Order: sequence, then structure tokens, then C-alpha cells
Amino acid sequence: MEANIPAFLLGQILPKMEKFCAFQERCVYDVKMKLMRMNVEKSQWDSIIKYLQENNFLNEERFTELFVRSKIRQKGWGPVKIKMELMQKHISPSLIEQYLSGFETDNQQTLLHDWLMKKYASVQKEEVQKQREKLIRFGISKGFESSMVFTETDKIIKAHLKK
Repeated sequence: MEANIPAFLLGQILPKMEKFCAFQERCVYDVKMKLMRMNVEKSQWDSIIKYLQENNFLNEERFTELFVRSKIRQKGWGPVKIKMELMQKHISPSLIEQYLSGFETDNQQTLLHDWLMKKYASVQKEEVQKQREKLIRFGISKGFESSMVFTETDKIIKAHLKK
């Protein structure tokens, strides 16, 4: 494999790309963008990517699994937003579905409810229609399906109107 890679790539570009991929999980799209910023000729990209994959610096499946897990746990994103971000990184739809399918509806509802309750605290003093609009916009911006956002928003507002 290394016989097909020019010497300047072996000496300068590959160590930088190894470090880039070792620092944080990356996908092929991230590597291509980095190579473009480094002004590496496109004709060399495939051999660099192949080298990184063969040496386990680059793995789309591992990237997708970690991306989904971290966006749910650390950022609290919903499945719609996660899916869109992964599509922008040119991850295959089957891989996206494989890892998003583990994000169960119950977990999504709990996460959405928690987000909406936090948001509700900041819009409590506004009129009901404004509260509803802001909660819905917020829930959708977090990446949850609109039907789930509408349902959860209505539950929260009705619960607080009864008080």
C-alpha cells in the first residue's frame, strides 16, 4: 500500500492526518475537507483515506455510533437533527438508521419533556399562545419530530393552566 503513496505524503501529510483522526473520531467527509484545506491534490485523497482506514484511524461505523451517542447524551439533540447532521457528512442512510434506531421513543419523549420544561421556565410569564409557539419552535430546533413536540407542548401547557 505505502508503495503507491508518494514520499512527501508519507513524510508530511500522513502523520498530520493520523494525528487529526486520532485526536477525535472523524468520517471520510471530515478527512476530505481537511485534505482540501491542506491543498492536497484530489488524486491522492483515495490512497490517503484507504491508508487511514486500513490502519484503523478512520472508521465510518465507529464515527456514526459515537456521533449519535454524544449528540444525544451531551447535547440533547433529537433524531431529526442528528440525522440531518450525519447526512451533511455523507454518512450512508443505512448506517444512520442502524445507530438511530437505538434511540427509543420513550427516551426521546423524556429528553424532549426535560428540554421543554427548561424552556417553559423562561416563557412562563407570556401569554399561552406565545408560550406554545416558543416551546414548539424550541423543540423542533432541538431536532425532535414535530408531532412529538406538539403533543408534549400541549401536555405541559395544559398541566400549568390547571394550577
